[in-house]
This record gives sequence, C-alpha cells and structure tokens, in this order.
Amino acid sequence: MVCGCGTMIEIKDLWYTYPGRSEPTLKGINLRVEKGEFVLLTGPTGCGKSTLLKTLNGIIPHESGGIFSGSVKVKGMETTDSNHMEISKEVGLVFQNPDDQIFSTIVEDEVAFGPENLCFEQKEIDRKVEDALQIVGMSDHRFASTNSLSGGQKQRICIASMLAMVPEVLAMDEPISQMDPVGTHEVLNTVRELNRKLKTTILLVEHRLHELAPFVDRIVVMDDGKIVFDQPASKAFDHLEIFYRLGLRIPEPVELCHSLGIKASPLSVSGALAVLNREYFKENTGISQPPPNPEENTGVKTSSRKASVENNAFENNIFGNNTSENNASIISIQDLWSGYEKNKMVLKGINLEIRKGERVAIMGTNGSGKSTLLLHLAAILKPYKGNVKVFGEDTRSKNPYSFAGKVGFVFQNPDLMLFCDSVEEETRFGPVQLKYSDIEERVRNSLEAMSILPLRHDLPQALSRGQRLRTAVASVISINPELILLDEPTTGQDRVNIEQMMDFFKNNNSTLIFCTHDVEVAMSYATRILVMNDGQIIADGKGKEVIKDTESLRKASLTQPPVVEIANYLGVNAFSVKELVKTLTSRTVEGIKC
Repeated sequence: MVCGCGTMIEIKDLWYTYPGRSEPTLKGINLRVEKGEFVLLTGPTGCGKSTLLKTLNGIIPHESGGIFSGSVKVKGMETTDSNHMEISKEVGLVFQNPDDQIFSTIVEDEVAFGPENLCFEQKEIDRKVEDALQIVGMSDHRFASTNSLSGGQKQRICIASMLAMVPEVLAMDEPISQMDPVGTHEVLNTVRELNRKLKTTILLVEHRLHELAPFVDRIVVMDDGKIVFDQPASKAFDHLEIFYRLGLRIPEPVELCHSLGIKASPLSVSGALAVLNREYFKENTGISQPPPNPEENTGVKTSSRKASVENNAFENNIFGNNTSENNASIISIQDLWSGYEKNKMVLKGINLEIRKGERVAIMGTNGSGKSTLLLHLAAILKPYKGNVKVFGEDTRSKNPYSFAGKVGFVFQNPDLMLFCDSVEEETRFGPVQLKYSDIEERVRNSLEAMSILPLRHDLPQALSRGQRLRTAVASVISINPELILLDEPTTGQDRVNIEQMMDFFKNNNSTLIFCTHDVEVAMSYATRILVMNDGQIIADGKGKEVIKDTESLRKASLTQPPVVEIANYLGVNAFSVKELVKTLTSRTVEGIKC
C-alpha cells in the first residue's frame, strides 16, 4: 500500500562494511517507504536486516564506524548529517535483544525515559507511559523491576518505550521473537492500529513472516546484503520459489493451498477455508463445505491428561518412541517452589520426572516460569522449597560447575555466553577445559552441525543474533553433554537453520529440554510437551494430545497451528500440511465428503 502522503524513508545505493571486515554487509541497497506503510523486512539469518535498520536512526555510521557510502533519508533528513536528538524524534528503534536497550531498573522509568528527554510535560509523560504499557499488556508491571521480567516481557517494555515517544517511524528488530502467540497477536494488532490511525510508518524485521504476513502491507526480502524481492503482502506468496530457495517460513494456509494445486495465497484460516470451499471441494467432489466461522472454533475435544502437582510422569505412558520403561530418570522434581523474591513465587509446586532420551518442549505464556524451571535443572537456581535431582544428585548441594561435561545450557540471550575472540575458540573452550583428546574433531563437527564453519574465524559479537545463538549452541554440543537445556533456541533463525539445528538434536542421543513459543517446532521435534501457566504445569503429554487440549492452550496464551485449526473445521485428524494434504487428496479421490 502506498498512501500517497509522501516518502518517509528513502535509501539510495547504500553500502556498509563493519570495522575489521573486508566483505560489505550491505551491498547497494535501494529502498523507498511511503508514509503510513507497514513493511516487513525478512531474509535468511545474517543477510543484513538488522544492519539496515540501524542506519535509519544513525547508529550506523555515527556509533559503529566502518565504511559507509550512499544515502539514507528519513522525512527528507539525511541521517549522516543529523544528530541523534533530531533523528530520535522521528525514528524509534526497538533492538533485537531487549537487554541491549533496557537500562532503567523500574519499568515505569524505562518507558518514561524517552518522553522525559523530549521535554514533555509531566502529566503528558504519565499519560504516555500509561497508554504505552496498556498497549503492550504490561500495565500490571508498571512498578516492577526490569530485571525480574522474562525475555518476552522485556520485549514488550522496549516496544512501549518507543511507542511512548510517538515517533513517525517505528523500526522494530524481531520485536516478537520471544513472545507467546496470543501476546504476539495483541501487540501486532495494536501496532497495526497505530499504523492505520496515526499513519505511523512501520519497518519491522522478523523471521516469523508466517505470523506477520496478515498484518503488513508489503514484504521485502534480503539476501547476502541485497534486496532481492519486494511485493505487496497480498501478492508476495504468489512467488513461493524465492521463499523456498532462501529457507524462509511460509504461512501454513498458503502452503496448504499451493500443495493442493490451488493458485491462491490466503493468509488466514478463514481465508484458506473459503478458498478450499470455492476451488477444491466443489471441483473434486461437487460438494461445498459450510462457511467457516473461526469465532466458534473450540478445537477437538481431547482427554489429554492435565498435569498437577501430584502427577508423576513415570505413571503415565505418554512418552515418544525413543523412550521406554527401562530408561532411567535423569531429572526428578518434587514440590518445587521458587522465586526471585521470597514473597513472590515464580514456580509453585512443580512435580516432574524426565527420562533419558526424551525431547521435552516447555511452552507457556511470558512470565509463566519456563526459563526459571530450566535454570533449576542446571543448578544455577536453588529451590525455596522442595527438591530438584539431576542425575540422582540433589542440586541444593551442587554448583553448576559440578555438572560440567554432563549438562549443557544455552541461555535465552546468547551474548551472556560468548567471550572468546572467534567462533572457533568459543566452540573449543569447553573441550579444552575438560581435557578431551579429540578436540579438533569435536569443534569441526559442532561448527558444521550449526552451519557456522565458514564463520569460524569471525568475532562472535560481530555476527547476527541468529548466528550468535548457533555459536552458543555449538559451544555446548562440542562437549557432547548427556543433558542439553535450550532457552528459546529458534529465536532469530530462518527455517533452514531451525530444521538443521533441531534435526541434529533429534538424531543425537542426549536428553533435550527446550523452552519455546514455536508450536510448530514443538510438535515436530518434541517427544513430549509441557505447558506452563502461572508457575504450574497445566498440561503434559505427547504433542498431538497437548495441541488438541485447547483449554490448556488458551490458559497459557498459546494457539493451535493454522493447519490444525483447518483440519478441525474439516473434521479430519491432521497436524501438518503434509498430513492434511494426504488426507484430503485420499478422501476426494474416493469421492467422500471431507
């Protein structure tokens, strides 16, 4: 959409090379964004998306150094000739890593900082803080410590701090990567409303284009420092070949229609059902389906077991194929209560058993206790009440180093783990400290597994967030631990890298426990899914059981994948595009109404 209100962003022949690098990160970028447009900028990990955003508010080249050429104009103002005060009035930038942006200790102070520096009146500042926190669903945390927030909650605060300044351009770098699905939808709906009502120009970088596509006007794709694709969102998925070639995630409704040979690209469940009714069922069976009403969808009823503080995983046959009754328990948790303040518990009576060889996904709303639970499994946090046993040892008497070589942990923020001068050194550090004999083989295998072997000589801090995360993962798998703990491992990753990483763990003999908001990844790779809400496990079972448990999903701010919703409407049992296509084609061939 071009609103005809004038050009807001104009980039011409932009080249940029980071200090110490010989290869440019941006290579002749030309981009024009009109006032009031909502543009999604996507592309493979490390293609230059975040770098491009940083040119909009002058961080590049004013703060970064390096070699810069070309022109970047915002509202006709050349960013290289303007100071930060001038640019910040026009451009609000939400960083990829919220910890890089938050510096106040109290939420209210963080959100108020921008308006205060813009010299707004105190009453107006209070109103803007209140409005911004309400927009992102964080009003109840106004006086909370920023250090007590989860990653997803921190992302919301960063968005609120930019919204409070009411910039004309809002540049956002993966602002929803750590948010739960319902929170993601709420924030995007609100940003879209600001875009429509205030004509705020939005340029948003995100790998989760399958979730963003319904909200945006235009999709721009980068690869290797260049813009290689630029189309209105309504037409972008008519050209699937480029998305497949670059390993980008495609909305399931689109993938379903194209897999059935339908030349349509619906971006919603209701849109997909309307297309199927119009162009598939009538043609193949002569029978039309009743019009879908997503408002009435309650999912398929299920007897999926709900977890409570009394449940014991050993007493329930819910494990995947790679576990058996003879497999030993490597994690045993009994009545675990824990929190960062004595009068505010984050975990509330957790009971859990995990066996060797399981791949367990922990899901739930932001702030539900997922990361806190993971930190207990690494003996980084200790119980306030109850006990945690890892490999049969009570963690109260252990420090994290006592599990070195046996437990590997990758933090939600990979920057907390990276301190060496090269990717290769990061990966070598663990095996060297543990005095392994086959160090070089371990290092090479780990770098190859995470697709970062070509980056082995690079400084980790100079990489994209997705590449830094894979470096952190490589540094853990190089020691081949028996238990691997990952906190949001798909953040900042494109489809190819997600699949390669998770396939590695699927084929590895280690026990894997990972926190994620990515329902599709959890369904595809976990042998078991735990759903958390308000510090408790409210569902525990195989992926298909849990995904059908719509009541627990709703409580945990999770949603069913679109393909599951579509299958539910059609009355068939399918959990992936491939399964649904197979079911539909077999039924229509037989002439049976779906």
